[in-house]
Amino acid sequence: MKKNLSLLLFIFFVGSSFAQHNNQYSQYMFNGLVVNPAYAGSNKALNITLLHRNQWVGFEGAPKTTSLSIHTPLPNKKLNVGVNFIADKYGLTKKNIVSGIFAYRIDFKKSSISFGIQGGVDMTTSNWDQATTTTSGDVVFEGQQQRLTTPLAGCGIYYLAKNYFLGLSSPSLIQFGSNTKSIYKPTLLYGGYVYKYSESLAFKPSVLVKYISNSPVEFDLNLNAYYKNVGLGVSYRTNDAVVFLLNYSINDQFNIGYAYDLTISKLKTYNNGSHEIMLKYQFGYKVNAPSPRYF
Repeated sequence: MKKNLSLLLFIFFVGSSFAQHNNQYSQYMFNGLVVNPAYAGSNKALNITLLHRNQWVGFEGAPKTTSLSIHTPLPNKKLNVGVNFIADKYGLTKKNIVSGIFAYRIDFKKSSISFGIQGGVDMTTSNWDQATTTTSGDVVFEGQQQRLTTPLAGCGIYYLAKNYFLGLSSPSLIQFGSNTKSIYKPTLLYGGYVYKYSESLAFKPSVLVKYISNSPVEFDLNLNAYYKNVGLGVSYRTNDAVVFLLNYSINDQFNIGYAYDLTISKLKTYNNGSHEIMLKYQFGYKVNAPSPRYF
């Protein structure tokens, strides 16, 4: 039994060494920087967004992700910069990602288009010595800890008009490892439209399409409704979850959000859903920010 368990865990160790875990966000529509570097500076003001996600509550070793995104336009107005900090933990693995972002925006009369790139570093630590086995003190895992630091790069395009937006991106297009070939990450195509029924009521349907090589295409369909300072929404992520969203604007600058994912995949019997909390602050500039609550 001990040999079989050790063999299975060893196979898992080798197979998981370079396995990819892609961060999942339910409130990406309120923090575009995590999905597209071209989003930087699009609100024409300094933005700070903090997000924490506790995925698959009750499932041991399930992902927990915290991200901090900061972006702002420069005095040139066409030039925009940002930075993403992501701390991720799943199973016995801890991942920290730091990315610097640059975007160039071209303004038209009633819209703009931005081209963005980002580069950073992925620092991953796998603590195999913390594995729990049926045999106490199994020497196979004593002192086993793997550290891997790899550079990564991504790019994107973002088009913003008064009432709608479109984006195409691959935020971590290529990740180079010293012992691996280039690893290709998701490509995202997304967009949304805001329909203002009245001064106090608005609706925002949006969609995100995720493509990963050799994997089924994933769709994220969303509908948010806003009444004065409160927003309510629902999303459907194919073969994964139904998401319920709550958003509240304390004022024109400070926004808080909450999302609950109700799992509908085969994992639904093993977890109690996912929780996600967001805090967003937009500093007041003399520039008129375009629909900060909606985009």
